[in-house]
Amino acid sequence: MTMLERTLREPGATVELLDEDPDLFDGVRPMELRRAQARLRAKVHGLRRGRWSGTVSSAAEPAVGLLVLDGLVLRTVEACGRRGSELLGPGDLLRPWEHDGAAASIPFDVRWDVLETCRIAVLDQRFLEVANEWPEVLSALFGRAVQRAQWLALQLTIANLRRVDDRLLAAFWHFADRWGTAGPDGVVVPLAVTHDVLAQIVSAQRPTVTAALHRLQETGRVRRDVDRTWLLLGGPLDTALALLDGHAIDVAR
Repeated sequence: MTMLERTLREPGATVELLDEDPDLFDGVRPMELRRAQARLRAKVHGLRRGRWSGTVSSAAEPAVGLLVLDGLVLRTVEACGRRGSELLGPGDLLRPWEHDGAAASIPFDVRWDVLETCRIAVLDQRFLEVANEWPEVLSALFGRAVQRAQWLALQLTIANLRRVDDRLLAAFWHFADRWGTAGPDGVVVPLAVTHDVLAQIVSAQRPTVTAALHRLQETGRVRRDVDRTWLLLGGPLDTALALLDGHAIDVAR
């Protein structure tokens, strides 16, 4: 039985965060790591694919939030008949209960969908009290929140590129920075997402995205493998130069 299967069957088990997300502990002094590992534990819940309410069973609103350990979650905001989506994965900090769309001047709805079965760590009041002993870890978590805001700004910039081909290529390289793995043929980006999801991310129509993906594959920029992951060919510098020089195919929305 895999760790994910065990979590789905036995929700609420605890894990050591140092094992799950070692980057959070980069600022902790080496002599403190073992003690921090033993004390900084969190309950973990599994989320199956499909619509998600944004809550976890038997857990109140955590003091810090929910930390994605693996898998993919899509947050979609709908307002004025339009949708925009944010892709979230390992390392992202969530607070889904913070939603004031009904009271906003321009009302909006928020929807959460689990695209790949995932595990989330519940960073509750107990975790916060213990983590106060290691402010470096709390600082790293606050940094994750700021980083997510920066990535959203980058996504908005990508969505404003004139050509859909460019938007997709830039988005793929952005996701490669976050979750990609370098291989002998290129960079593998483990995003088993639909064309509709990609369309929401780059602010385009699904048929336009499908056509653009065909062109990117035909020109050797990307390749979709049998496991539905994406392989980015060439390098990010090549992509940046192509975007600057207008080499990508001109496509209207």
